[in-house]
Amino acid sequence: MRFSMKFIVFAFPLLFSTAAFAQSSGSHPLFDRMDTDKDGYLTKSEVQRQFPRFNDDTMRKADTNGDGKLSLDEWQAYAKSVRAKRQSGGM
Repeated sequence: MRFSMKFIVFAFPLLFSTAAFAQSSGSHPLFDRMDTDKDGYLTKSEVQRQFPRFNDDTMRKADTNGDGKLSLDEWQAYAKSVRAKRQSGGM
């Protein structure tokens, strides 16, 4: 029982720190390349280096929780919506 409790105490924080790191590191090559400060989020200026037409309005649409930065999930949802519009002829 002591071994399993020690394992849980050790593994639990490690699991959560690994999950947070995995959010950006290696999970999406373009996201990782644009995330120049490697904080796991994209700012408007980081996106604009790759996509110069990414403006304030675009950022507001992509930043669904309004925190001023894009998580991997927000970036993927935004990219998916752009692809869908292009495929339907909306762009």
